[in-house]
Amino acid sequence: MIRVEQDAKVRRIRLAAPERRNIIDGPMSAAFLEALNEANADPATGAILIEADGPMFCGGASQDVDPGLYQIASTKPIVAAMQGVALGAGLALIATAHVAIAAQGSSFGFVDIREGRWNKDLFQILSRSIGARRALELGLTGRIFTAPDALNWGLVHYLTPPFELDDRATSVAHALAGADSSAVRDALASQR
Repeated sequence: MIRVEQDAKVRRIRLAAPERRNIIDGPMSAAFLEALNEANADPATGAILIEADGPMFCGGASQDVDPGLYQIASTKPIVAAMQGVALGAGLALIATAHVAIAAQGSSFGFVDIREGRWNKDLFQILSRSIGARRALELGLTGRIFTAPDALNWGLVHYLTPPFELDDRATSVAHALAGADSSAVRDALASQR
């Protein structure tokens, strides 16, 4: 479900259900939020790195997902490293990260409308990240978009070859973890 490791001052939280396309269900969302809260409370942690096992970052969420997953407020910088596909809840994790890095060839989708539902929480998160008009178009059409689109719209900050994703994300996370913690707290508080 979720794997957590401490790598110096970086807390790595990994979606670890590749056989289910890392689809986040109720228990997995609860475990994820618990790991995130523990990382935020740990003075030895300076940054959080969200990753996923397998070829798909996250295939979405089940109906019993904890709504807190769409309302992440972290006191520590979050870096998301994504590969493959990010749908629904996976897209929310990318949009709420302070720094998002995607492997070239990745794709993204706000596809809930295809299942006859509207995810207001995801729309709001995505609107803050890429603008309400673009988020509405993506949500209404349910279309899949590419990594270059995500970069151009500001959803992700960097694209990297897939084989460099872990190194790049780890490097960014360690740089953030090494920054002055009070200055980082002030920076993150100013965006709320």
